[in-house]
Amino acid sequence: MKYIILTTVFALSVLISKAQNTVTSLPSGKYETRYKALNGKWQVGDIILMNDSQYKTSAGTDIGDYKFSVSAQRIIFTSGPLKGVYATTVHKDNVPIIVLPVAENAALNLSSEVWAYYKQ
Repeated sequence: MKYIILTTVFALSVLISKAQNTVTSLPSGKYETRYKALNGKWQVGDIILMNDSQYKTSAGTDIGDYKFSVSAQRIIFTSGPLKGVYATTVHKDNVPIIVLPVAENAALNLSSEVWAYYKQ
């Protein structure tokens, strides 16, 4: 009986801590891009979310469309300068971060993950 209660409490604590790290929405604004393992900015520029469906990069003027999936914790860039780029989201210190992993973005020739931090 003690084992069942302990297991239940542990499972609930894991679920609650996981839920707190879930990004439920991406606020509009500037997401400053930096290489995670290297000291420097991403040459493509910062990601600027203009509204719930459009974005652009600070290095260009092209506007693209995106969709955010809360359940998958992914951003799907459907058009524009980042079309086809694989992006996920994480929550760190109550700030949403857009992550571009190296392995899933081989075509970009990234030397490190790119993290885009929301700047208020």
